[in-house]
Amino acid sequence: MRVTWLVGLLVVAGCEMGEIGSGGPGGQTCEGPLGPPITGSALTAMPACCAAEQGQAHCLSNDKLPAELKGFVEACDSGSSCIPDSFLKTGASEPPKTCTAFGGDGVCLSRCIPQVAMNAGLLRADTCTGADELCVPCISPLDNKPTGACELLTLAQCVGEDGPDNTPPPSAACDDPSTCNYEASCAPVIDPSALTSCGADAHCLDAALITDPAQAARLGKCTDQTKLCVPDSFIKTGGKFTAATCTSVAGAEGRCLSKVLPDVAKQADLLPQASCAASELCTPCFNPIDGTSTGACNLSCDTGPTQPPKTFASCCSARAKCVPATAVPDDQEDQLEQDTCGAADLCVPNEILADGPFPACNANSFILGNYTGVCLSDCLDFGIQGVALARGNCQANYKCAPCTQNGQPTGAPGCPP
Repeated sequence: MRVTWLVGLLVVAGCEMGEIGSGGPGGQTCEGPLGPPITGSALTAMPACCAAEQGQAHCLSNDKLPAELKGFVEACDSGSSCIPDSFLKTGASEPPKTCTAFGGDGVCLSRCIPQVAMNAGLLRADTCTGADELCVPCISPLDNKPTGACELLTLAQCVGEDGPDNTPPPSAACDDPSTCNYEASCAPVIDPSALTSCGADAHCLDAALITDPAQAARLGKCTDQTKLCVPDSFIKTGGKFTAATCTSVAGAEGRCLSKVLPDVAKQADLLPQASCAASELCTPCFNPIDGTSTGACNLSCDTGPTQPPKTFASCCSARAKCVPATAVPDDQEDQLEQDTCGAADLCVPNEILADGPFPACNANSFILGNYTGVCLSDCLDFGIQGVALARGNCQANYKCAPCTQNGQPTGAPGCPP
């Protein structure tokens, strides 16, 4: 899984010398690409904007905007755009303050820039002093490429001051781009503590930030349907991680994966916690039923399984599998036979392991009369109640188990809750 990053922030051209004053270096006031500085009553007289983002900005006529800026600011109306006050007060001639973002250089930019507001949940103020400013990294911590934010450091300057540029290039983000796994010593790509929790060690992330449809499909939805429930290990590393190795069902190789992942949650009763964290379960690299890959050992930086598949032994004429009793919920053990399995295993029908299908059925028995239910394998131990069950229209080796009895649900697999 990968997380996108804001790119292409505004590019502002240099400025021209203005009248002598106290605003710039050497007592010079610089007229920038937005014109002379706008302050005091002249600023407050302009229409305010950016209130929804809790920012400080005003509407400036579009004819005063350089072409480079028009694509990166919010429109106020058909003839003006919303410009941060920090730009208006200097004519956009002074470079933004520097800061540290994700272990590398950054600049302080206003929330009134749409791309900053869009990523506000991922950014921190750091040393930024403006009430509406956040620290935007110069170099993306994901791909080690420039975000465009730090071009303002050299472009926002007065004409006549553009001598040799001795400004050192922005330092790269902390993570080493030559390695796949995100460096454990680096600050999180995204701090999950600022996001809404959706489970143990998992938080809600904007679905738009997950660019791989296949990865997005493996994540659960949050209450806010525009967000996905993402494990913190994914969020902190920007998807650059290797899940811990563990020993899963039947002694098979596995990986520690979060319980919030739907594929893991669906098999929670079968999977051991093993050496994993409390919020994780040990998911096998291969399906223990048929030996197909689960994908658990091929996520992100994982180089893949190191052991061949291990599958459950067959039982009940190959219509069921021998599953460790420790992987079976206690309240279901008395419904299962040992059959030809070892002493530590129970014989579980294939369709129960696969969570279906459980065809609907109709039947008639001397005890129950006419009833409806679901077809369940006779590999199950129906106990004394089994004498009351008929085959009905189920196929051979199956019985029609009622979904309700005496007005109460029976809890049979495949029945409506």
